[in-house]
Amino acid sequence: MNETSAHADSARTGYISGIDGLRALAVLSVILFHFKASLLPGGFSGVDVFFVISGYVVSGSLAKERQDGFLRFAVDFYSRRILRIYPALVLCLTVVALLQTLFVPQSWLSMASNKTGIAAFFGMSNFALIWFSDGYFSPRVEFNAFTHTWSLAVEEQFYFLFPAIFFIWLKGRERKGFVGIASNGLLPALLAISFLVAWRQTSSTPDDAYYLLPGRFWELACGAMLFRLHSRNQLVLRSKGAMETGIAGGLILIGLGFALSDPKAFPFPWAVLPVVGTLLVIAGVAGDIRRESLLGGILANTPIVYIGKISYSLYLWHWPVVVLFRWTVGLDAPAAILSAALLTAVASVCSYHFVERPIRQSRFVISKPNGHIVSGGLAVITLSALVALGIFRMQPYISFSVTKDKSNWYPYPEARSAGFGSSSSFNPVFQGRKIYVLGDSHAGAYGTMLQMLKDEHGVSIREFSKAGCAVANLLAESSPECSRFIKDTLSKIRTEAAPGDIVFLASLRMNRLSDQWATFDESEVLEKQTGPDSHRKRAAALQEAASIIRSLEAASLTVVIDAPKPVFKSPLFRCSDWFNSGNPVCKGGTQLSREYLLAHREPVMESIRQLVKMHSGLVVWDPFPVLCPGDICMATDNDLPVFFDGDHLSGHGNRMLYPSFFSVVNRIWQHKG
Repeated sequence: MNETSAHADSARTGYISGIDGLRALAVLSVILFHFKASLLPGGFSGVDVFFVISGYVVSGSLAKERQDGFLRFAVDFYSRRILRIYPALVLCLTVVALLQTLFVPQSWLSMASNKTGIAAFFGMSNFALIWFSDGYFSPRVEFNAFTHTWSLAVEEQFYFLFPAIFFIWLKGRERKGFVGIASNGLLPALLAISFLVAWRQTSSTPDDAYYLLPGRFWELACGAMLFRLHSRNQLVLRSKGAMETGIAGGLILIGLGFALSDPKAFPFPWAVLPVVGTLLVIAGVAGDIRRESLLGGILANTPIVYIGKISYSLYLWHWPVVVLFRWTVGLDAPAAILSAALLTAVASVCSYHFVERPIRQSRFVISKPNGHIVSGGLAVITLSALVALGIFRMQPYISFSVTKDKSNWYPYPEARSAGFGSSSSFNPVFQGRKIYVLGDSHAGAYGTMLQMLKDEHGVSIREFSKAGCAVANLLAESSPECSRFIKDTLSKIRTEAAPGDIVFLASLRMNRLSDQWATFDESEVLEKQTGPDSHRKRAAALQEAASIIRSLEAASLTVVIDAPKPVFKSPLFRCSDWFNSGNPVCKGGTQLSREYLLAHREPVMESIRQLVKMHSGLVVWDPFPVLCPGDICMATDNDLPVFFDGDHLSGHGNRMLYPSFFSVVNRIWQHKG
């Protein structure tokens, strides 16, 4: 072997400091994007840089494994991966599980977090995010402290499959005929298939394309293919000019990806820029004379390399810090951003120096057979996941949030009791009666009130609710998906219900001033309510509501519709604790004048009055006077929550409304009895 090829071989299998510099660039882009996306709109594509690096570096790691049998080959590799990935990951997941339990209230916004956290222990959080969230840039994802582990899950799934692919190549690459062709062609074929999958899924099933291995395999495979070429002394940049051109061109492509990548067209085609750019940079920094390269020298600069060395810990810790700040003090003020950045740095440095390195370099650990490391690692992972699960289930007992008082805060009764009295004590007028509840999430938020009616009077309650699908909302027509839900549910109700049963159409029917994750711009809400299209939309919604009521009345059913309740500018559950009351989301406050809110709901009240003229049997129940008895409407009642967030009722609010709702139901059935 001549001096040039020997140097190239060393570059392929030895440590390349420039790759750590590239890791630093990738992790800093991701962190900057997560701290303030407007500063680097495509910074999330730093993950794609990591994918290519992983494919290249893991191939180098596998090339050093013994090849006397696949089982040993795979076990040796898995033991190295477990020691590299899991000590810091398990620590991070467990600590974040505790912090999540202490500081994050249970809500729709945090519903997917615990499930994602448990899945992350087993490299499955990318699937959990698809199953339990609403898209890769939805609010729930932004408030999930475990979201970032999706990329680790993709890599772990790749690591599970790749040793077999690499082993086949090692054993068959020099053979002739079909075996040689198949061995050398397997990885390129899978790369091409994955690229086509990414192309297809980006437009048809974007969540799958973004989160799952089939649409991401090609990125890691690109790094692995570059290693294969380097192992054959192909695509090795041998001149200083070629190296500088490769690194410069690669950095430009990566920079364009960071600046321009569109999340709505990702990973295809925008991931191509950072992937190709990373390949060019790696080719440059792994060149024969990389120490003479100016740009390679910058990437190999000691501070930059150090950031690259701790990049895994930086990636692990930065996102939980960002999310926990969002849940508590907020992440808008410069002081908050600086504090979060400092906390991320401290946690990452400690994780690297006191967890990552000590365990990887521990004589006790590395002296153990690789099979023991794999089995022991799996046992520790499983045990840690059980500990995290136990922490999550302790939330009602150890949370610092006032929302752990579930009976007052949450509108959903935890246990469905058989009733406070026996069937003989129930009012005979209510015997055999049913109430069908149909609407959006606000229908479900009447849960405690309806359960009280069931427990105290034996009324049968049948609930049909779908989040985001307001029924007879009187503001706009239903979407096609919601129209199908309403049509199917109405068919079920007409089939099951008996004449005289009540159908309670329960929905928001107000333009929101906030949601669980943000306060809306008041001028935009006003424009939505009074803009040029608002009258047309309300007219169409009125006809839709009339059609629904007409179909129910034709089945001799009594329709009850709730008038709009108060809405507020801030979500109460996020603004009632000592650690979150100063959050920017709370600036709108949780009280408004009665006059303002009555004016805000007037367009819908006018539509309700028209419905009453069209359907004389329609019963309107107005909870507003009970919830706002004075000149100022408040989301609290003597320090107890009336609402959970900005518009959904609390358990206490349900109990406030129960006498009023009962009187309406009683009047209907007494009259019909």
